[in-house]
Amino acid sequence: MKKIVQGTIILSVILATAFMAFGKIETAGPPMLVTFIALALYGYFDKKYKKMAFTFWVFAFLVAAMYYPFLFTDWGFNTKVLVIPMLQLIMFGMGTRLSLSDFKEELSKPKGILIGTAMAFGIMPIIGVLVTKLFNFPPEIAVGVILIGACPGGASSNVMAFLAKGNIALSISVTTVTTLLTPLVTPAIMKLLANELLEISFLKMMISSFNLIIVPIIAGLICHKILYGKSTWLQKERNVLLLGLLFTAATILVILTTFPVAVAVIKPGLILGFVLSAVVSFTKVIVNSYNGPKDWMDKILPNLSMASILLFVTIVVALNRDKLLVVGLLLVAASAIHNLFGFILGYWGSRAVGLSKQDSRTLSIEVALKNGGLGMGLALEALGSANAALAPIVFGKWMNISGSAIANYWRDKPTGEEVADKSVS
Repeated sequence: MKKIVQGTIILSVILATAFMAFGKIETAGPPMLVTFIALALYGYFDKKYKKMAFTFWVFAFLVAAMYYPFLFTDWGFNTKVLVIPMLQLIMFGMGTRLSLSDFKEELSKPKGILIGTAMAFGIMPIIGVLVTKLFNFPPEIAVGVILIGACPGGASSNVMAFLAKGNIALSISVTTVTTLLTPLVTPAIMKLLANELLEISFLKMMISSFNLIIVPIIAGLICHKILYGKSTWLQKERNVLLLGLLFTAATILVILTTFPVAVAVIKPGLILGFVLSAVVSFTKVIVNSYNGPKDWMDKILPNLSMASILLFVTIVVALNRDKLLVVGLLLVAASAIHNLFGFILGYWGSRAVGLSKQDSRTLSIEVALKNGGLGMGLALEALGSANAALAPIVFGKWMNISGSAIANYWRDKPTGEEVADKSVS
């Protein structure tokens, strides 16, 4: 089977290359799709490439969305309604991996976190403004470029920091702190830098950010406590069942409540948060009654999050396919420049204030790699602009390539400072 997959990869690459070489780009779709699917499947036969499998699945779905957008835009309803819940589900997964003690640990080591947070929100938005002027993008496209720069780091930055032999604790800390600050900081940056391109409502963006980030993360924290809390109260099944009933009642109450227009955007997020909390509570009772595994959610959520990411990105690309065909290559070039300066300034800015090489690598990655999914969500929900979502789409894909490249480069270049569980100075 492994040799069959290898042969399929070689043949499909040859066909796709030949079609594109002869200008038959529209015919290159099927072999390109087969190439990425085969590469993704190859990871299941060769463990060395297993970690790349999901990336290849993402590219496979992107190709499918570009060549066959109709498959992802109309399922008897407009699939756009799935985009925000999928992003909230991903953020919920992040919340379930956190506990209140994590925040105490972060605040006890402030120097690297403060510098990383300042650079993450300070460097990339300004570079974004300069890049938009360089490429003379239309206003909504330009707003998207600035927006992705004003977003916090994504989960991929933590993975890349690990591969680059960086300071993992620092990476996770900066990602968490910048994510939690986003509802206040990102709207302020956008109001300051992008308001002349597209009218930015600080309040609307703040509430949208709160809906996309804080609500699902709090729900995740609650579920983490329900599942893994050590208090005697949570060890009694009737108490957990009572929590499930309370969350169910809260869901019904929110559904029946008419929210003021200014904050109505958080209603779906609250509903999803209460529903997930109720489901986790009831499931814990059921799993315990059958002596099931205690870590059942940790086994389910990664796959659910990956499926959500695939669905989220694919639908957004399919909905914006025609516009991507027009500005796609320019956005790739802009993303590459934007990203490159993020790496350079993030590293040397850290070194300039006296951080170690290991911490500087970490913050370089943290500054350059952004949460593309959140950028797409804010563009669609807070700005109401599908065109503004294009830059986060392209940037999100590019950073997978650039992040992997720099992580592999640094992995083979020891700093001489690697110490297990190194604290942030």
